[in-house]
Amino acid sequence: MAAMERIGQPVGGDSLAIIANGAPPERAGERAALAACAACVCCDRLPPPGAPPLLQVVGDCDTLRPPLPPAHLLTRDADQETNDLTKAMRWCRAHAPGRPLAFFAVAGGRLDHTLANLALIAEGPAPARVYANDGAFALLPAGRHALGVEAGVPLSLLSFAPQRVTARGVAWPVEDLPLRALWRATLNRATGPVLEVDCQAPLFVYQPWSVP
Repeated sequence: MAAMERIGQPVGGDSLAIIANGAPPERAGERAALAACAACVCCDRLPPPGAPPLLQVVGDCDTLRPPLPPAHLLTRDADQETNDLTKAMRWCRAHAPGRPLAFFAVAGGRLDHTLANLALIAEGPAPARVYANDGAFALLPAGRHALGVEAGVPLSLLSFAPQRVTARGVAWPVEDLPLRALWRATLNRATGPVLEVDCQAPLFVYQPWSVP
């Protein structure tokens, strides 16, 4: 039987890493996920150490510092109504449609930036993964899903859109629960080894890299 997909694993070997300007990957799980991606698209920055081959740097170039990438690897988008993460996601939709996306360095800076970045990613294509120094998010599309989890590890379900969710394999029941606020299905715990989720809209499932 094939190994079940886990929250901290990349979506696939052909995944594109989108690297924002938050905290660079530091934890072993983050670095392994970044190295497993096929290529990277960077938001107004050069790739950090351990990143896969650079596909493109995208942004308004207000934070990009020398040495600059070659001209064919740089897309300048001067739109001031969107941030660099939006620009990078838009570039991926235009130049690599259908490729699974993995996001890095979207957290670890200002808290309002982190929340805005997660809300933006939730509007993009799913499935996707978001990696931070304290844990990983799996963005699931609407439907039924089964994920491999470690028993006893905390987990949270977060939705940026109102919906009803059922989850099995958790310590505190989530049965047709209406999610009308971000906190509504957070701070649960996996009973393992399988988390089953039935969601009506894109849903984040979060687990930390280790148990506190």
